[in-house]
Amino acid sequence: MKLLSLLDRAYGRLLWALMAVSAVYIGFIMLAIVYLTVWRSFGWEYSRYTHTVIELGFIYILFLGSPYLIRHKGHVYIELLTAAVRPRVRAVLSRFIVLLCAIVCFIWVYYSYQLFEQHVEFDTFDELRSDLAIKRWYTTIAIPIGFLMMGVEFVRFLFTAEPMHAGLAGVASDRAELEETKADIARENR
Repeated sequence: MKLLSLLDRAYGRLLWALMAVSAVYIGFIMLAIVYLTVWRSFGWEYSRYTHTVIELGFIYILFLGSPYLIRHKGHVYIELLTAAVRPRVRAVLSRFIVLLCAIVCFIWVYYSYQLFEQHVEFDTFDELRSDLAIKRWYTTIAIPIGFLMMGVEFVRFLFTAEPMHAGLAGVASDRAELEETKADIARENR
């Protein structure tokens, strides 16, 4: 059990590192857009790789940052159905939902890996950027990795004591406000 806890902690740190890289990449994209805008406005020569780095960044940010968000329930999910049922039913329903999510992620791992493998096998260049020597697999390598890690995170919720869904309808900030309001009402009723 201790080994499993160490593995989980190490994997959690990996997810945090990937999220940190994604966050830094977002900042880099912002700077790259400013760079492109200023250089183009003045008619100066700019690096054509900048557009590619920005476009690839969106894919990498999405697929490398999402597993961390799932682990910490920071992704978007709606609890209208799970909020309408009793806690025991909610626990089963929540586990069913995360099982479906995991299955969908693992299906996407299979198909996106096939695409990645095809790009590696044929060693093709991106048609839009063939003059920049950007290989097509650069754009698809993050997709199966991201879906695999997202699937693992959904599977984790199958085995945790607390299900992913808390049974509170609304978005996270609304939930926090709702809990605060409930606590205020309970204090007033004492």
